[in-house]
Amino acid sequence: MLTQTAASEPVLVPWRPGIWRVALPQGRAVLAGVTDRSATFETLRAHLRGASHIVTAQHVHGASVAAVEAVDPSVNPIPGCDALLTQSAGVAVAVRCADCLPLILWDPVRQAGGVAHAGWRGLTKSLPIRAVSALRVHYHTAPEDLWVAIGPSIRRCCYEVGEEFAASFGSFVRRQDGRWTCDLIGYAVQQLLSAGVRASRLRDSGVCTACDTGRWYSVRREGDATGRMVSFIVIR
Repeated sequence: MLTQTAASEPVLVPWRPGIWRVALPQGRAVLAGVTDRSATFETLRAHLRGASHIVTAQHVHGASVAAVEAVDPSVNPIPGCDALLTQSAGVAVAVRCADCLPLILWDPVRQAGGVAHAGWRGLTKSLPIRAVSALRVHYHTAPEDLWVAIGPSIRRCCYEVGEEFAASFGSFVRRQDGRWTCDLIGYAVQQLLSAGVRASRLRDSGVCTACDTGRWYSVRREGDATGRMVSFIVIR
């Protein structure tokens, strides 16, 4: 069940075959979305006709953030980072996920956006906070102006962990029905709120990748060899 916005609009809206649009304010100024397992990267490229480039992050399960302005086709993916920001119209920034949290950030005031691939390692290194801080440094974004969407990702219902996770995630790890589970979404939301993002501007898709492998990829259910969804944002 998808979480609804205040205007009763789903967070994820069908856009093109295999591609879901993420509902954000000022929809004419920005396009954000995520692919499901029925779409390929080439499918996405074909539909993003307004994007001159699609730049991806390397994904090292860390907390480094890179700003993308002048595109160098020979350096793609951007090495050593898990989050990308841009203020350049026509440059799509993207991350690939299959259980890890895809965060999509949009500042309609400064016309700046970004995406982040936040796994448990990145969350322990405060990647959501670092992404908000980088938007402030690079584009003078005020955190209270930000909208942040959380795409399809693994949820507490399916993310079973060891008891040792409690040392890093505290109350977001709990024991239920004989197993330890971790709420990565709640932990990310806590970081975003502490960074100054308004609760009313957080939009969660509510989708668990491990619950619905017919539509989404899940490393936890299918192993590391499975595919990856692409989450993206492009300023028009």
